[in-house]
Amino acid sequence: MNKIELFDLLIDEGNLKETVDEMLARIQRDEVIEHVGVNSNKVVLSHRNAQIKKIIQQADMVSADGYSVVRACRWLKKKNIERVTGIDTMLELLKQAEERGLTVYFLGTKEVILNRLLEVLNQQYPKLQIVGAQHGYFKDEQTVVNKIAACQPQMLFIGMTSPYKEEFVSKYKNELNANLIMGVGGSFDVLAGEISRAPVWMQHNGLEWLHRFMKEPQRLYKRYIFENIYFVYLLVQEKFK
Repeated sequence: MNKIELFDLLIDEGNLKETVDEMLARIQRDEVIEHVGVNSNKVVLSHRNAQIKKIIQQADMVSADGYSVVRACRWLKKKNIERVTGIDTMLELLKQAEERGLTVYFLGTKEVILNRLLEVLNQQYPKLQIVGAQHGYFKDEQTVVNKIAACQPQMLFIGMTSPYKEEFVSKYKNELNANLIMGVGGSFDVLAGEISRAPVWMQHNGLEWLHRFMKEPQRLYKRYIFENIYFVYLLVQEKFK
């Protein structure tokens, strides 16, 4: 898959179907794949945290998971790429996993939300082979890693916050005994019905951030005001470097 160099990161050009097909092909070859979704928040984080930048640079697959990154690719690189969100990728992978008999594991969110997620998935994907699940509020990392490794999942979905999620995967990638390792942000909470996803018209017009901001203004105002200003600074810097 071709890649675009942007903000010192290499971003895959593939659309949703191409991304999922690539993941499935690599799973079929029994490869280990770390997938990272990049939005404006992740770009800013990578420029403030050298370790996170290195982790993203070393990831096997990197998708544009935010309209700001998609537009930056179009403006700066003249590449008409599509947005590939974590939740849409996860849903397509779950569908394929059920059809192909691939095993999945879920790591993250609160225990009560995780249990609700499993109930929803059991209803929507009755033949899906869920080999394990673990909430994200744990202290003994090695015990959790050993638990996941014993299950040998072909798909490991991680619903934890950045940068801890990336640091956890970087530290234990070779011990998890999983093929696809994919961070999906707050997708567990959305699928479990804990929080709502933006209406389709907002998704298609790059306004999911506004929907999230209206739902959680106190938690997100710093991210959407100060970090977006810094992203614009990086955008201009990238344009004229």
